[in-house]
Amino acid sequence: MGLQLFLPLAVAAIFTIYYVVHVIRQAAKAKTLGCQPAPLFRPWDVLGVQNFKIELNGMRTNRLSNAFLDRKKEMSAKIGRDCKTFRIKYPPGETWFYTFDPKNLQAVLATQFQDFQQPAARVGAFEALLGLGIFSANGPKWEHSRALLKPQFMREQIADLGLFETHVKDLFDALQGAAEPGRWTPTLDMQPLLERFTMDTATEFLFGESVHSQKDDSTDTSTLFSKKEMMQFVEAFFGAEKTTAKSIIYGDLFWLTHDRKFKEQCKAVHDFVDTYVQRLLRDGSSDKKPGTGKYVVLDAIVADVKDPQELRSQLLNILLAGSDTISGTLGFLLASLAQYPHIFKKLRNIIIDDFGSFDRPKQITLSGLKNCSYLQWCLNEVLRVYPSVPVNFREAVRDTTLPVGGGSDGTSPVFIPKGHLVAWELWTMHSDPELWGPDADRFHPERWEGRKFGFNYLPFNAGPRICIGQQFALAEIAYVTVRLLQKFDSIDGSALPKGRLPCDWKLVDKVAGGVNIKLHCANYHL
Repeated sequence: MGLQLFLPLAVAAIFTIYYVVHVIRQAAKAKTLGCQPAPLFRPWDVLGVQNFKIELNGMRTNRLSNAFLDRKKEMSAKIGRDCKTFRIKYPPGETWFYTFDPKNLQAVLATQFQDFQQPAARVGAFEALLGLGIFSANGPKWEHSRALLKPQFMREQIADLGLFETHVKDLFDALQGAAEPGRWTPTLDMQPLLERFTMDTATEFLFGESVHSQKDDSTDTSTLFSKKEMMQFVEAFFGAEKTTAKSIIYGDLFWLTHDRKFKEQCKAVHDFVDTYVQRLLRDGSSDKKPGTGKYVVLDAIVADVKDPQELRSQLLNILLAGSDTISGTLGFLLASLAQYPHIFKKLRNIIIDDFGSFDRPKQITLSGLKNCSYLQWCLNEVLRVYPSVPVNFREAVRDTTLPVGGGSDGTSPVFIPKGHLVAWELWTMHSDPELWGPDADRFHPERWEGRKFGFNYLPFNAGPRICIGQQFALAEIAYVTVRLLQKFDSIDGSALPKGRLPCDWKLVDKVAGGVNIKLHCANYHL
């Protein structure tokens, strides 16, 4: 009996001694580096249970970004100064570092890039759906994915805007009540239409064959799947994506959300993509029509990758970024223009001057879109107010530091031990009055006149992991915006909430409750 009692006590004592020595060593190292501790959010929440509840409730009520902003405000009020960096406890008592400071994000994403990686839990949460690819891998695997995919988004690959036009026409057909000039559409939620549009363009760009999710029926008998099978894939992808987003909040316990339904959705998505991959490996090319000159990502990367599972992973990683992020941003842009009709009118007048009317259009080119300053300001502004992926994390792979945030005045470096997480939320940083002025919450494109990008504006990330599809996304959003404003001369957002729009966070933000607007078709004559 004595031995049975002694062994557990001895083990507990050894672990206690190890922990104390570890803490002392970390404190000594932090002192050597000139570091001071960052403030601690709600010290009484030792296990981080309250913080976990705050974030789950934020997801449930479409106020996750608000939860980050509220904690920053609470922390600032507590210490009597603007607090852009602080510690927070997370179950089962882990210490995370939250920062909204551009200096710290420059370190994490660029100057100290080698000190940080995607958290292991996040990689695990992504892997079930996406496999290991550019968004869900670290180290050599990530480097390989980036080197493989970056050439697919060079200017010559995205300069052909005909890809977008084909599916814009389907989008117009799907807008009920918009067929005749001079008439309003009924109030409708544009978000599902935008999601189908971007899914159609992304699948054609990736596989050489669109799912044509905007069409009620497909008469193309050459496709690999029936219309029903294609829609089952779209629904499975969106469903699995939502569960993946929820699983990230659970950290190391991400697997608790991976239930039977989620696994079935992942299998449906994988089987769909695998069919295209197997056809390519078998026949040597996609089934694109000869002579079209259409660029297909799958055709391009198969020269370097032969493993079917890796091909699937690479395609799914790009599909996620090439569909939902773009449709979400388009939704926020239309909703913002509906909230500010004077901005809609100004932008439309400029578009008509630069690109012509719907019945008398001028050629739309990539350079023309980029040179339309006010259009670009509107894109910059919507990504500032409503960044597509507002929440992000990195894990320290070695003992390191953040440049600022420590000490009573927040100017000292902060020690980040190996294995600890640094998290940030762009919605909060992008609306900081110190960085963006007193009207930071307002959608105001003119603020971009003469302004340059910096680490206070990170909708596409920065540093070595900056989004490789940035120019593709901006081109698609700009093109669709031009075509919509050529066709519609007025917008009604009376069904939308007032003020800053609520955000429904899956893996990317979208307008919670939908983009419920009416559009008035211009009185053109063909």
